[in-house]
Amino acid sequence: MTQRTPVVAILVLVFATSTTAFAQAPEPPPPDRDPFLYLFHNLVRDAKRLPSVETAITLGVGGGLALAVHPADDTVTERATAGGPRQPYKLGSAIGDGWAQIGFAVGTYATGRIAHQRTMAHFGADLVSAQAINAVVTQGVKFSVRRKRPGQPDGTSYSFPSGHTSSAFATAAVTWRHFGWKAGVPASAVGAWVGAGRVQLGKHFFSDVVMGAAVGTMSGRTVTIGHGANKVTMAPTAVPGGAALTFTLVER
Repeated sequence: MTQRTPVVAILVLVFATSTTAFAQAPEPPPPDRDPFLYLFHNLVRDAKRLPSVETAITLGVGGGLALAVHPADDTVTERATAGGPRQPYKLGSAIGDGWAQIGFAVGTYATGRIAHQRTMAHFGADLVSAQAINAVVTQGVKFSVRRKRPGQPDGTSYSFPSGHTSSAFATAAVTWRHFGWKAGVPASAVGAWVGAGRVQLGKHFFSDVVMGAAVGTMSGRTVTIGHGANKVTMAPTAVPGGAALTFTLVER
């Protein structure tokens, strides 16, 4: 494996789990709602939609990929950290920090409200909800798995999944749904950069960032369900010697 392997694998993950992101821009929220009540209403609504088939699919894909790359964790970490931290990855790590992502979300929403830009305010509201859900899910998994970080067997800061990566991919998933692939591809590339940086800086294993990408994608997709023109349907299909599940992207 080369040092580029984390970036390539994470990009494969985001395109595999974000196929439903190609959609028209969502309708902005009604202008007569109190901004804080609107955010709270959104968050409660989105949290109720978290248990879903799409959530199970996204986390299943992420978990499967994380399990597949798990045997290579030590090798990837050793090769990625050889030569010490690199400045571009430090910057990417800072961008993926949860507080930085939350600040961007709140700032976007506040700017939209102040400037009376309903589309921007809606985008910011979805970012806030996505980051809130992502933080709860990420921390819940961290404290359930309790995996130690690379080189820190006695540490209390848990590694799986990567919170920086999940935060960045939550933003990327919301961006996909609001603005399509032209904005979604760069946002996903930033998420891959953040995840690769966490490995290169020795803060996470390869499988941590792969699962982080899945959790973030799931969080962003949860808050934008029903916003666009497309959806994924799942149906059992008979095949020679057994059965399979067929996933279809359809317009509605």
